[in-house]
Amino acid sequence: MITPDALKPAAPDTEAEAAGLPGPVHLMAQLVRSFGQLSLLTNVWTGVLFMLAVFVGNWQTGVFGLLGAVVSTATAYALGVDRGTIDLGTQGFSGCLTGIALYIFLGPQPSTYLLTIGGAVVCVLAVSALTTLLAPWRLPVLTSPFCVVVGVVLVAASAFTRIWPGGSPAALPIAATPGIEYTWTDLWHGFFANVSQVGLSAHWYVGAIMLVGLFIGGIRYGLAAVVGSAVAVLLSWALGAPPGAVATGVYGYNGVLVAIALGTLFLARAVTTALYTVVGVAVATVLTAALNAYFAPFGGRTLSWPFIVTTWLFLAAATTFPRIRRTT
Repeated sequence: MITPDALKPAAPDTEAEAAGLPGPVHLMAQLVRSFGQLSLLTNVWTGVLFMLAVFVGNWQTGVFGLLGAVVSTATAYALGVDRGTIDLGTQGFSGCLTGIALYIFLGPQPSTYLLTIGGAVVCVLAVSALTTLLAPWRLPVLTSPFCVVVGVVLVAASAFTRIWPGGSPAALPIAATPGIEYTWTDLWHGFFANVSQVGLSAHWYVGAIMLVGLFIGGIRYGLAAVVGSAVAVLLSWALGAPPGAVATGVYGYNGVLVAIALGTLFLARAVTTALYTVVGVAVATVLTAALNAYFAPFGGRTLSWPFIVTTWLFLAAATTFPRIRRTT
């Protein structure tokens, strides 16, 4: 999650916006930004395209994402959370991701609606708690509230017969099989799917819509996503990752998020920053495979932990490197 202070140069003037927009329109802008924050951006039109992309991929996924965003936003209002963070979508986006993830992994059953509502409420608490815990190290919360809440729910799900849909919600690690050849389709599908997996979708056309949204948010953000996705695809291919997994964005979405976070938001522009970011993308790509193997035996999910861990590691390390400057 991006805090208001971290985004002051690029953030909208939410106080003026709140004063100038009717209540329902202002609320819709908050919810739309909750979708845009899946890519760490606050631009309303980025949010519109991300919301559109999620509904295009699967309308039920969009409904659960919207439900999570509404509940988290309402909870933040009820608890008196700073209005600036609500306006930026940073209170709603963890709930949005939680709703999407729970629908994908548990299905559209009654318990999933209840878990989405409860999870979205807990996300607001987790955002505040993690913000406080990470403040001494000047580390952003990012998507960690979503990962904590959904991770706990999925691990616990098998203990409850009215939640468990049958089968495992967590796939086993995908083992590489020697001799399987890549096709051009695997690579270009993977390039766009790396972006779509930011919203937990494997559809390449969803990623194409989201990429347009990133460029609307700012050329730098779009270019960062392009570079992050390309590096992840090429590295996965070079290391011999399973073509099917690469084509569906399994290995690349964390690299896209790392590229946006390090390359555009938290580090100052410089050639050294660009190189540092590329290394971060590579680390996140390999770490994704490692965490897939780590979480699978007990029914966990990798989610966006590789992005979180890599970004925290590289931001903490940056304070000791004179040629890498943090902007926050």
